[in-house]
Amino acid sequence: MHSFLLLKKHTLMVCFFISFNYFGIRLVKKMKLNNKNRAILLISSLLLILNFNSLVIKAQELYGKDALRIFLRIEEGISGAAVNKFSKYFGNKNYLSLSNGVSGYYSTNQSYYVIKDFLSIYQPTSFKLTNIVTETATPFASGILKYNSKGVRGNSIVFISLHFIDGEWKISQITIN
Repeated sequence: MHSFLLLKKHTLMVCFFISFNYFGIRLVKKMKLNNKNRAILLISSLLLILNFNSLVIKAQELYGKDALRIFLRIEEGISGAAVNKFSKYFGNKNYLSLSNGVSGYYSTNQSYYVIKDFLSIYQPTSFKLTNIVTETATPFASGILKYNSKGVRGNSIVFISLHFIDGEWKISQITIN
């Protein structure tokens, strides 16, 4: 489940537990429970909220780790001009904007060949992602691509973003300028 949806569910659950506790406390007063049982009921409710909160945090960390793993595969693939190392993460509709003038939305197969062609002309000498943000609904990363094109060395800034579709992270955008 996407981290934004988890946060939304988490917020709804907290609201539910707050209202449950409000009405629960009113019910406890009507039931005339002693202070010890009231405290036990309140502590149990709080522990339930904290337990749910920890589950949400663990799920968000898991999705962040998945996104990070994909970014590292992309880094490995671009630095070695091996598009096949990350092509399985292309979505059905990817936005590509490259310094050779290519710009637009491409299918999975088109994206593969467009990037492969670009990296054959601008042969990477190194590529390192310097900024990776995974704790968001749309993880993104940026870095510096150093390349050699027809004997001329150059640098480009690379920007990559992911989106969550059909239960997995997919590349939504690659910009190389």
